[in-house]
Parts: sequence; C-alpha cells; structure tokens
Amino acid sequence: MGMGDWIMASAEVKEANEKTGKKVKIGNGVSMFYDHQVFANNPRMASNSDTDVVWVKNYPNHRPYLNGSKDGHLVFNDNYKPKPGEIYLSKDEKMWADKRVKEPFILIEPNVKRTFIHTVNKAWDKWDELVKHELPWKQVGDVTAKRYTDWIETKTFREALAILNKASVFVGTDGGLHHAAAALGIPSVVIWTGFSSPRHLGYDTHRNIHDGSEPCGTYSGICRHCLLKAQSITVEQVLDAVNTEWHRS
Repeated sequence: MGMGDWIMASAEVKEANEKTGKKVKIGNGVSMFYDHQVFANNPRMASNSDTDVVWVKNYPNHRPYLNGSKDGHLVFNDNYKPKPGEIYLSKDEKMWADKRVKEPFILIEPNVKRTFIHTVNKAWDKWDELVKHELPWKQVGDVTAKRYTDWIETKTFREALAILNKASVFVGTDGGLHHAAAALGIPSVVIWTGFSSPRHLGYDTHRNIHDGSEPCGTYSGICRHCLLKAQSITVEQVLDAVNTEWHRS
C-alpha cells in the first residue's frame, strides 16, 4: 500500500471538490491522513486550519478497493473501479525534467516496491530480454534500484513523476507509476500477475496484459500462483503492446 493508493484517492478528492465546491480533507472525519508527495500543489486540498470542508475517507486500512482480508489474502471489492487521479507538477519540476531528457522515450519500471514481502508477487522477470529490443527505453529510480537500461536518477517520487510526465509510453506492473501514468494521461502497458487484476485496479485507457483470472491477493508470503502467472506473460506479448502504443504516440 503506497503511492498508488494515494493517487487513486486523488480521484475521489477531485470528485468531492467538484460536487460540493469545498476544499477536501482525507481521513476519518477527525484526523487527516495523506501523502504530501502525491498531493503537492493540489488546489483542492484543505489546510489543517480549514473547517468548512468535505472529507474523503480513503486512507490506510480504509481503502475502497478492498473488502478486508482473509487467511493471508486481500479481498478485492468487485464494485470498485479506479478513476484517473490528479497530479499537479510545478513549473520547476517540469523544468528539472526538461534538462534531463530531450528526445521521445519509453519509460519502464521493472522494480517493485520491497517494503512489503507481498510486492514480489506483482513482479515480472523478463525485463532484461525486453530491453534488448531497440527502442528508446529509459528507467528512473534512486541509487538502490536495479538498472536494466538507460537510467535517470530520481531521488524522490516527485522527480519520477516529472520524468514520467515527459514519456511517450509507460511500461510497468501494478504500482504507483501505473496509477500516476493514468493521472498524467500517459499511454501505458501494464503487466498483471496473479496478485491483482485490472478489473479492480486498472484503467480502460491502458493496455492491460492479463489473462482475466481472479486475483489471489496473497500478501502473507511469496506466492507460486502469482509467479507462474508472471512467467506465462511473454516478452512478445509485452513488446507487441509497447510497439502499438509507441507508434501511436
């Protein structure tokens, strides 16, 4: 649970603000909970001192795409479908990105967040083979990231967003940057394993590579089902989707 959750919440912030005309607080109706990196510069957000506000109840342990958990598995809400969120980049952030990349490029995110053990269940392991194909690949990340191709160091999530905003196509797995790509309107190819599903967490504007099966949501450890689903997705499948989006851009 991370940046992607907050980006999904930003869509609810937009909806609440447009419906009521009031600034928005995220939390339980008393205390505010939100990630400042996602909501930086967002004019819809209320300050701590604002009182005439509308609350969006979307925060850790209270996410609308989940109906709780059972026996080490997340239970996804079949009635939930995310809408593209909002990200407000500053002029300085855009200028920072402009200095680091000039030509059109395809941004990949091969690495999954390692804070929780279950995130390995979202991973796809054929990036080395994919980037052998001659396309203008680029990758972002901090100094700890495993590098597969031409790399741009990004020390913060905001810096990664600024680079993503310039991409012609994004390619990755279920995670913060695929939600960010939807918010920024970047054409995307998203690779789904057995952990989660585009039915619950994907966007119809993206090319979602998924076999249509039910997600297991295993968070208690490494899941063989998820790994086998990931292995079944071929480089050719991903490359075909990437080429289609690249030639459209």
